[in-house]
Amino acid sequence: MLGAIRKKSKGWVAYLIVGLITVPFALFGIQQYVGGSSNSAIAIVDGEDISLNYYYQKLNTQQRNLQEQLGASYSAEIDNTLRQTLIDTLINEKLLENFTSSMKLVTLDEEVRSLIQSNPVFQVDGVFSEERYIQLLRLNNFTPLGYELEQSKSMSLEQIKRNLNNSAFLSTAQIEQLNDLASQQREVSFIVLSTEKYQDQIFVNEEQISEYYDNNRSNFIEGRKVQVDFVELSLDNIDQQIYPDNETLQKLYIENEELYTNPEQRRAQHILLEEESNAIAILKEIKEGADFSELARIHSKDITTSEEGGDLGFFERELMVPEFDKAVFDMNVGDISDVVKTDYGYHIIKLNEIQPSTLQSFEEVEEQLLVLHKKNVNQKALYDLQEELSNLAYEESIDVVSDQLDLELQTSDFFSEYSTEYDGVFVSTAFSDVVFLDGENSDVIELSKDRFVVMNLANQQPERQKELDEVEEQIVDILRNIGAKQLIDELGQTISSSLTSGDDAQVKALMDENDLEWNEVGWITRNSQLPFDATSKVYKLSKPNTGEHTYHSQSADANTTLVIDLKAVKLSEEGINSEIVDLYLSEESNELFLSLVKKLRDSAEIKIFSDFL
Repeated sequence: MLGAIRKKSKGWVAYLIVGLITVPFALFGIQQYVGGSSNSAIAIVDGEDISLNYYYQKLNTQQRNLQEQLGASYSAEIDNTLRQTLIDTLINEKLLENFTSSMKLVTLDEEVRSLIQSNPVFQVDGVFSEERYIQLLRLNNFTPLGYELEQSKSMSLEQIKRNLNNSAFLSTAQIEQLNDLASQQREVSFIVLSTEKYQDQIFVNEEQISEYYDNNRSNFIEGRKVQVDFVELSLDNIDQQIYPDNETLQKLYIENEELYTNPEQRRAQHILLEEESNAIAILKEIKEGADFSELARIHSKDITTSEEGGDLGFFERELMVPEFDKAVFDMNVGDISDVVKTDYGYHIIKLNEIQPSTLQSFEEVEEQLLVLHKKNVNQKALYDLQEELSNLAYEESIDVVSDQLDLELQTSDFFSEYSTEYDGVFVSTAFSDVVFLDGENSDVIELSKDRFVVMNLANQQPERQKELDEVEEQIVDILRNIGAKQLIDELGQTISSSLTSGDDAQVKALMDENDLEWNEVGWITRNSQLPFDATSKVYKLSKPNTGEHTYHSQSADANTTLVIDLKAVKLSEEGINSEIVDLYLSEESNELFLSLVKKLRDSAEIKIFSDFL
């Protein structure tokens, strides 16, 4: 829209457009204007308007994001779907907002502010930065008031979801059935057949190549490409001469004490056992006076520390696994822990020494403070320049922007919209309507926290059909792989059928002839990570009768076929897995949430002004 206005901004037309835009700002102020002061509605929900301005603000943002992602694939059908999805979402939000009010669910301003300040996106060196907060909101077309209202709504919605989570439940019988299904174990082995071994056996002639090319021309189209001129603003562009006084550095030192604090460290030794019963027995010996170090040398399964009596040396918080870490940092010197279970086994821990945290002196870190101060000053200068870059890029050509800010004008290579040569947001911006179709400068795009870019289209190459001679070798490889895949599919099916019929001699001959072997996996669970997504394929097979096997041949991908031998199925001997139950309850609470939204819609009076969609 701004690009179109800019093109028409000539003579008296420009004055008229500027006048029409600035009057609402002068009368109502920026906050009211952005928030939408018009009474025009896109829909009415139980007598309350959904603002037309708000709808279009959301629509423009989502359209821009989708267009950047989809490029030329963005169609009228997608746009229509987006518009309908958006109005449905806004209606649901209004219904839920009214529901939260009726339930007297309140989100305090302090809670919203706390959430925002804890978001790393708005922090500089781990501390919330009001300046960065405002900067990022502006880049994303938000005002602080509008963004905080959005967060408040989101937090209220989370309250509803938490309440629904608490209302979802399963009966004991359902939990047991679910646990049996989820924890079921299967014993399996499989053969892998790969096209790579058979491609040399496939011969391709010119007629086949030509026929494949004619039937698949759309697969051999080189997409459109662009070349862009761009300027990049980063911390590397800024190197101010900075000479802070001692008072400034002392203040910075106090504000950042945690950066210069050596954390508390603890020295402990442990005994690691595989069985809990053994750990309990050894703990009893220790409590009766046995020597901890000697027991560690004899019994500990941690071979890296057992010879040292289980000594782990000094370590700080969060270097060990969570259960071990918590136990150590809850102990006093000389304490012996209870048995602590981790993924490695069962531990008995003795705490021997504590080195408290220490703050480095100002003199020790003065050089580091100088570097930090310089970084902070340069970063502030960077954000100031970013604002100037944004204004200049809107008003001037890319070469003028380069001269005014003394930034190198760079030119990219030609690249497609699927290129991985450049950053993803760089590529999507190059193919956006503003740059690719309108020929305007892009908005300032943030490549990373301290890198900003503005670009303009320099050149473009249209989509073109590749000639046969350009893709002939590629087609030969494709046809050989297709032929090899047919071979291994047939071979896999033959082996599977022979196994099922008990023709062991045939199976042995085929495996010897093709240099195949079984991958003996053993017992697996649904969480086992097998290659070629074999786990999901194994769990789709029917359970074999006792003493029998289930054999199955299945294509794994375009290059691989598997022959699977399912030998047996058993239930886990462990108790109820709470994670499985929690996952199912989460799914059930989602269903409850969708049911609530449907019920609210069914009982609401909703009017949509479709002409505005």
